[in-house]
Amino acid sequence: MRRTVLAVATVAGIAISSSAAFAESATDWESGLTFYSGNFVTPVANFPAPDGQCHAFPATAGTLVGWSNFENVIAYRTADCTGQQIWLGTLRSFRPGEFASFSAY
Repeated sequence: MRRTVLAVATVAGIAISSSAAFAESATDWESGLTFYSGNFVTPVANFPAPDGQCHAFPATAGTLVGWSNFENVIAYRTADCTGQQIWLGTLRSFRPGEFASFSAY
């Protein structure tokens, strides 16, 4: 019985260590600007250093969080960041597909 418990604890420790190593090598979703699908649940795109340039708006995104390095997200219904500007700020929800492009500064 004692050996079984020790083996389970050891395997669990390896699994936790492997997960931590994988998480560090993946995208840091909590920096820059992150778009999510659902209600801030599933990350779909991350822009680590918003540069003020025009970018395609992630089609499946329904929320965004501005974690760092900028002040505002400006969305457009056109693909080339022209037309009416919709200022979204840095924490916002919206309908997926509502916007076609954005810039952030």
